Amino acid sequence: MTKAITPGPVGPAQPVTRNGRLTPADWAVVGGLAALATALRFYNLGSPLWFDEIVTVVDSVRNPLSTIVTHFPGNNDHPLYSVLARVSVVAFGESPWSLRLPAVLFGVLSVPLLYLLGVAVTDRREALAASLLLTVSYHHVWFSQNARAYTILLCCALLGTHALIRWLDTGRRSFLGLYAVVTAVGAYAHLTMVLASIGQALALAVDWTVHRRSSRLHAEWKAAAAGFAGAAVLTVLAYAPMLADVSAFFTTQTATATEVATPGWALLATLRGLEIGFGLRWGILVGLVIAAAGTLSYLRERSVVAWLFLFPLPATIALALLFNRPVFPRFAFFVAGFGLLIVMRGAAVLAEWIARQARLPLSPDRARTLAVAAVTVLGVVVSLRSLPYGYRHPKQDYEAAVRAVDELATPGDRIVVVGDPASIPINRYLHRPWPRIDTADDLREIQQDAGRVWVVYTFPSYIRNGQPELWSILTNECQEAAEIDGNVAGGAITVTRCP
Repeated sequence: MTKAITPGPVGPAQPVTRNGRLTPADWAVVGGLAALATALRFYNLGSPLWFDEIVTVVDSVRNPLSTIVTHFPGNNDHPLYSVLARVSVVAFGESPWSLRLPAVLFGVLSVPLLYLLGVAVTDRREALAASLLLTVSYHHVWFSQNARAYTILLCCALLGTHALIRWLDTGRRSFLGLYAVVTAVGAYAHLTMVLASIGQALALAVDWTVHRRSSRLHAEWKAAAAGFAGAAVLTVLAYAPMLADVSAFFTTQTATATEVATPGWALLATLRGLEIGFGLRWGILVGLVIAAAGTLSYLRERSVVAWLFLFPLPATIALALLFNRPVFPRFAFFVAGFGLLIVMRGAAVLAEWIARQARLPLSPDRARTLAVAAVTVLGVVVSLRSLPYGYRHPKQDYEAAVRAVDELATPGDRIVVVGDPASIPINRYLHRPWPRIDTADDLREIQQDAGRVWVVYTFPSYIRNGQPELWSILTNECQEAAEIDGNVAGGAITVTRCP
């Protein structure tokens, strides 16, 4: 069902007909963007693994497939990604690049999927601009080089939303079938997709409640319910071999990370990450203003699209808090494509409004084109300026930390590591038999039986919040000897010397 669009201060300048299909010219554009995305994401793909990637390797990927699909070691496990990474490792050998290969491939795939969604909800000008910015985005390259399921989640969010919109446009139940399959795939990759799907169901419910199209409402409710139920059934079937493990984990495990990974902490960490990608804090504020204008435009043009873009993220955060789960900035990555489409719309409608208010000698369409082009060029320049930072610094470099300790320590010294973030990579991945400590008492006991003690730790916020006495010793009585930088927030690895 295609709607004509009413001109106004926020809204397209003329009616647009969209069928969501790609023309030969579109395919050429998509191919070019995919080629550029591939080059940017394969460059420096073999940099050292960071903590979450290492946990994925030692807890999942090194196991046979029969174990991967039947055992759920914890919420760090992304089952579909572990399966794909296992296949890659068997084919190419274990290395950072082979472990990250599935993330790269889905990262590249998300670029044409964003364009596909874009041409279904807006004009090709905005769809192209959004896809180009996703192609060169620092954050998207970062996640594409991360051996985790976040790019799979992004692809499923884009394709699933496209399927829902195409179903609303055409009434074809096959699109609901596609939605069910894609959502189940996303959920098998990362359980966040379940929460996002609930947000999409709420988006449809809100839109239908507000607009009350009585002639079709009952049939649409029934069809949508079948689609969401199908997604739920397929998700349960995918997890069936490990369902007992999943249930046990989420009903018995304490989410200790919530002491640190609160919504406030996640917001600040997100802003710091955006500052790395966009360079200037004022750029984030300007982007929020533009996004507000774009959101209003989508609401005026076709509110269901706006709700489908907006509801999944707050639903994900709210439900995570309800179930006492931690909230991390990476939970927002799957809405990156929606955000770019909204920003491009905002730039277009603001330019049209300014041109009209200032009585500039520009047609509405010309004003929109110039604004989208300007925002795109600026975004590309800023992103390309940020990319070298990600290439220059690994996410974390545990190998460098071990080398630093080897150079500093002398015979008779004791070397210890603090908690999971240091012990799992150093003990289980790099096979160094350095004892693990978790409390101040553990460190005091080691100090009694040794001369100098070298302590290796990372993610200090977890020590500071979870073991304040240990943190006090490390900061007040010990002397920092080396710090190995990384581009994961808080992920610098510190080597300190204690008396």
